Amino acid sequence: MGRQTGSSAKRGRPKGSGQKRRRVTVKFIQRRIEHTGLVTEPYRIMEKLVKTRRADLNDVKIGIAWRLGWRPDADGWRTLGQCRMRGDLDRELDEWDFIILLNEDAWPTFSDKQKERLIFHELGHAQFSLDSNGAVKRDDRGRLVCRIRKHDIQDFRDVVTIYGWEEDLQDLAEKGIADAQRPLLAEAEKKAAEKASATEDTEGTENKKKTSKKRKDKDMAETVEQEEAEGPED
Repeated sequence: MGRQTGSSAKRGRPKGSGQKRRRVTVKFIQRRIEHTGLVTEPYRIMEKLVKTRRADLNDVKIGIAWRLGWRPDADGWRTLGQCRMRGDLDRELDEWDFIILLNEDAWPTFSDKQKERLIFHELGHAQFSLDSNGAVKRDDRGRLVCRIRKHDIQDFRDVVTIYGWEEDLQDLAEKGIADAQRPLLAEAEKKAAEKASATEDTEGTENKKKTSKKRKDKDMAETVEQEEAEGPED
């Protein structure tokens, strides 16, 4: 047999105990603490928010997991949480419609209010689809058809620092366009009303003329009948 060299030789070696193992970055959070039976903090906060602010999610199954090792990106932003919609394969394997990932390193640094705010934010992404009649859509298994809702507001910190915070530009643009179109619509409606009024006036004048002519013809006929009845003068 020939001697193994290069990558083939490396693949053939048994893994030693000192080899570095790949780190698992997600750890599912159980709803209850095993030895006490108490509801864990993230679930307790989420269930309170669903009950008081998001009752529409009562029938939606949402799990929570820790995300380990979430580092800041190139712009220095650190992801604190993320809501993920489960696909068909995922839902075949477990019960969850959504999974909320929480930054395990950042969570202990938050106050109670900040923790609640973060989970409420992630719940804002959890939505379900509606049909044309406004009813909740379901798949052929009877499960809710879910979707991820995008942010209503998005901007840069520098923009807020310099110009202050106000309505999102997208909303402002939509309102501005609607306001700009409104005079045009009003003018069009005014012209349509004037045209309709002119048509009514014309029709009214024609009707009056026809009525007047009928009256004249009737009067003339009555006069002729009267003269014939009286006969010629002596």
